[in-house]
Amino acid sequence: MSNGKQPLKVTLLGTGIPNPDINAFGTSTLIEAGEERVLIDCGRGATVRLSQAGYPLGITDTVILSHYHSDHYSGLLDLVMTGTIQQPFSNRGGPLHLYGPPGVKDIAEGAWQVSKPDRDIRVADSEIDPEHMRIIPHEYREEGLVYERNGLRIIAIEVDHGEFIRPAYAFRVEYGDAVFVHSHDTRYNENLIAQAHGADVFVHEIAAARAESLAKYPRIQIAIDHHASPAEVGRVFAQTQPRLAMLTHLVLLPPNPMTIEEVMDELAEEYDGTVLVAEDLMTIVIGKNISVVPFSHGASGARHKPLRA
Repeated sequence: MSNGKQPLKVTLLGTGIPNPDINAFGTSTLIEAGEERVLIDCGRGATVRLSQAGYPLGITDTVILSHYHSDHYSGLLDLVMTGTIQQPFSNRGGPLHLYGPPGVKDIAEGAWQVSKPDRDIRVADSEIDPEHMRIIPHEYREEGLVYERNGLRIIAIEVDHGEFIRPAYAFRVEYGDAVFVHSHDTRYNENLIAQAHGADVFVHEIAAARAESLAKYPRIQIAIDHHASPAEVGRVFAQTQPRLAMLTHLVLLPPNPMTIEEVMDELAEEYDGTVLVAEDLMTIVIGKNISVVPFSHGASGARHKPLRA
């Protein structure tokens, strides 16, 4: 259900993992709610996916990060640098506001240093305002409300992504009556389950590997141990009962990865509802109903709105 005015629109720009894959870029999700445009995570290729979806890079001046694995923020430098160029494909009119756990200030300082050679050239050429290439950090240290503006609420939910990846967060996005939850990277997590009830759409990561692959390549176990298995994801959906369940960030590692059919069979042992597999550039609109449209059918593409001053 919408807020009675406009629906909540979610574009899954990237649904992949660290492995380079032309079909599944790094995690990145565009949230559109009325006048608000917010990017949650900014993985590899986020700028390319924004362009493919018909958006200028300046569609948003706000990025919220879930944690600091590279596939969730490696596209940030491209967004902050290229986004300053004053042409229709880009055209951000100010600095980039970056919300994240402790470490976000390091990213802001580092990006300012790394972007200096490009910034100096473009400033000398009277092409950009140098301040537009600045990241303004907003640090949050615990779960709870991270962003609230014009009826859009984005709530961080602490999850368990492993001993050395703390803190890490999922997000609950609320706009009117519409609720979208994205697990980001996590093991099976009771805190996420407790805060994901009432979701219209719940997107959850997943990981699986064959026993023979784990035996032959034991380092795969490190990756698997940081994520939720198909049976565990099934239990999450069974306990939260979203109107629509979706899988993303599929950690199905070579050399002999499990098939989607095998993953779904294992998940179905715990959950008998409908489950969709997310793809890059898939658009979800939560309004009078829930529509999920792949990019090939043209649901993505923008009704561009001005950014706040």
